[in-house]
Amino acid sequence: MQERVESVSLYKVFIYLLGLSGTCLGVALIIESKLGLDAWNAVMAGLDVQTSISLGLWSVIVQSSFWIIASILDKKMNLLCIFPILWKGLMLDVSKAFVSYLPLASGLGFNILLFFVGYIIVGMSTGVYVSTGYPKMPIDGLMVAISNFFSWKMKWARLLIEITGFIVMILVSGPFGIGTIIITFTIGYFISASKKISEKYILSI
Repeated sequence: MQERVESVSLYKVFIYLLGLSGTCLGVALIIESKLGLDAWNAVMAGLDVQTSISLGLWSVIVQSSFWIIASILDKKMNLLCIFPILWKGLMLDVSKAFVSYLPLASGLGFNILLFFVGYIIVGMSTGVYVSTGYPKMPIDGLMVAISNFFSWKMKWARLLIEITGFIVMILVSGPFGIGTIIITFTIGYFISASKKISEKYILSI
């Protein structure tokens, strides 16, 4: 019985890391497509281009800021969030380097294909890693903290975060495009569906 519990736990950890890593690969592919990112990823991509600090390190800085603000609003600190912050920062740089070595074609048609491949990977991977119940990225914790602190609905807290992201994205000249609109208004539905599929078919194994 104990061996079974340990096996399931290791399996969930593997799925968790696979999902987190997959989101990074998807973001790297979307960046390469040059069709636009969601607001906060675009902020980090813009800062990556304009400074000597890498995409992954900017991710750690931005997500750590979310974590600190959420901790202040909640008056408690979830130390477990440190792991996904650091892991995603590392995997973003690894994924970006990996994609840069791929023999990719050029042209609008291929960029559209690349965008949707990245989009699908991000949506599926996010749903998978969230379904494990293990620590999430701080942007989700910040949404909850803002909602509780101001007694707002979740959607308004998320809207505030996204609007802030759009403003900062413009200020740092982050990659904005049709992809930004697509991701912003549709990725939530994709993630929700992926989470349900993961809970039913992947984590139930």
